[in-house]
Amino acid sequence: MRPARSSDQHFASRLYLQSTKELLAPGRRWDRARQLKRFARGYKREYVQLIRYHGADVGWTQISESAESFHLHQIHLLVRVRGRGIGTFFITALQERARARSKPVSLNVMRGNRAIALYKRLGFRIVGKDDEKFRMRWRARPPGRTP
Repeated sequence: MRPARSSDQHFASRLYLQSTKELLAPGRRWDRARQLKRFARGYKREYVQLIRYHGADVGWTQISESAESFHLHQIHLLVRVRGRGIGTFFITALQERARARSKPVSLNVMRGNRAIALYKRLGFRIVGKDDEKFRMRWRARPPGRTP
C-alpha cells in the first residue's frame, strides 16, 4: 500500500470505469459520463491508498474513519490480479484495524458484484439495499463469542 499522489487519479478513474462497466453493462445501465461524474464526486485523494503487488500498482482503495466506524468506499483491482487473495488480505487487515479500535466496518456494493460472496465469507451482513447496491456491515464479535 502507498498513499495516492495527484498523478494516480487517472489510473484510479480508469480502473473505476472498468470495474463499474463490468457490473453495469450487462444490464445496459452503463453510462460513462454518469460514472465519471460519480467518480469525480466520490474520489478523495487524502483517503486513497494504491494497492501494490510485486512492485506494481494493481488497484486502489478509499477508506474513511469516523469516531464511530470505518467505511470502505472503494476497492478496485486490475482484472489480471483478481482471485489471488489480495482483496481478502486487504479487507482482513482493515477488519483487524477496526477490531483494535472497537469499530464496525461498513461498505456499499453493487448488486451482481462477485465481491458480495467475499464480504459474506469475511463476516459482513447485508443491512440495507436500494435498486443498485447492498449496504453491508461487519462488527467484531466480543471475545469468547462464537458465530
